[in-house]
Amino acid sequence: MLLLYQSNRIEVLADALAEAMRAQPAAALVPETVVVQSSAMARWLSFALAERLGVAANVDFRFPASYIWSLFGSVLPEVAPQSPFEPEVLRWTFLRLLEDDEDLPRQPRLAHYLREADARQRYELACRLAEVYDRYLVYRPDWIAAWSEERLLGLGPDEAWQALLWRRAAPEAAAPHPREQFYAAIDSDPAARARLPRTLHLFAITALPPMYLDVFARLAAHVDVHLYALNPCREYWGDIVRRRVLARQAAGEAAPAPYAEVGNSLLASLGLHGCSFFDALAELQAHQIERYVAPQSDTLLATLQRDILELRERGEAGVPRARVEPQDDSLQVHVCHGPLREVEVLHDRLLDAFERDPTLQPGEVLVLVPQLERYAPAIEAVFATAPEHLRIPYSIADRGLVRESAVVRAFAALLDAPQGRMETESVLALLEHAPIAARYGIDADALAQLRAWLRETGVRWGYDESARAALGLPATREHTWRAGLDRPLPGNATPAKSLNDTPARG
Repeated sequence: MLLLYQSNRIEVLADALAEAMRAQPAAALVPETVVVQSSAMARWLSFALAERLGVAANVDFRFPASYIWSLFGSVLPEVAPQSPFEPEVLRWTFLRLLEDDEDLPRQPRLAHYLREADARQRYELACRLAEVYDRYLVYRPDWIAAWSEERLLGLGPDEAWQALLWRRAAPEAAAPHPREQFYAAIDSDPAARARLPRTLHLFAITALPPMYLDVFARLAAHVDVHLYALNPCREYWGDIVRRRVLARQAAGEAAPAPYAEVGNSLLASLGLHGCSFFDALAELQAHQIERYVAPQSDTLLATLQRDILELRERGEAGVPRARVEPQDDSLQVHVCHGPLREVEVLHDRLLDAFERDPTLQPGEVLVLVPQLERYAPAIEAVFATAPEHLRIPYSIADRGLVRESAVVRAFAALLDAPQGRMETESVLALLEHAPIAARYGIDADALAQLRAWLRETGVRWGYDESARAALGLPATREHTWRAGLDRPLPGNATPAKSLNDTPARG
């Protein structure tokens, strides 16, 4: 059975989840599975459940894609533990093909890029392709099926080489997706159904690809699936359109849509992505449970939230415009000249909020940013270095694996290292990565000594004169690594006095 909980407040959805877990507790030693969209949501929800249940133990938070693949594996023994369709796997398959496959360079569109690409650029292309094919598998499975059968669909000049690349991929990746086998097994085999989870919770997922939603809907025919949807509007809003679209329709520049209306212009403008998701939810055969809460405050922010909840537009159909009090700062816009200044203003505004409301806790504050990797250094610089009496506890969630794993960071640095010039500082920066330093037994003192030696021997850039010549520069040996390594190290075969202290004659 599929149960769909909808609310405009995430705290209310957490209440509903806690009630469901309390009403149907999992068997002893069996984890309660909760599918979430991000690690930040998993972290917040674990604390929310602990507050409501007293303890939140043995809760298995999963992401949609990895959970669905593990679900296939629990029913179909032949399914590999790790999906060959994951971008982390596909990128290495594609990189091998881009470097070794003899047919791919014959594709004109791809060959032009590969001729000029170095190792790093090939790796970046492989990573990008892995992400693209991951979306193809989820949103365009019919394309993948056609390409596997050597059929082209007339999708454009890049289709030929993309289809060839897919067929050249590892056999396990190019094999049929196990989804249909999974459906057949759970529909016909009682033993397969016995391996399904007794209950599944999907919490505050704002969007699901149609394929994933279909899997959960088919699963709900056999087990209880609880879907908790954060919906800002209690009315049906699948047919609202932006004012700009209505204006184009009125001018005859776009085909008119029957019964189209704005509803709420802010929701129509910013909610297009969610609109498609809730339209898909409306088509499911689900038991609906609505728990909407109207904001009681009269602030500007609460008024906007209330208007969206009721699908109401101010200034139309007799709805008066809201009066904004001069002291109302519930909604603020700050114009800053860069990410660092944005974070500094954020820090100041949070300090002000904590001072004005002693009951407000850091754990109740969520900061959303686009391109987290761009803002993370600024967040660290501002929040981590604030004076003790002004320091705000914080954590950065959903940072990519490349930024979290020291080994992966070191590997990425090796790929990013300039392969032609070998500047001294670039090489020393590599040795500052802990995994590389540990591999060669280099500690902080040794790195400082190495830096001093390189300075004393005059190494600047380039392996040797031939490396410089390969770059179209004069084939000089001075200040190359080879010249520096051929010289006796200062302090070993020369007097203790620095080489820079040698008097010069002129």
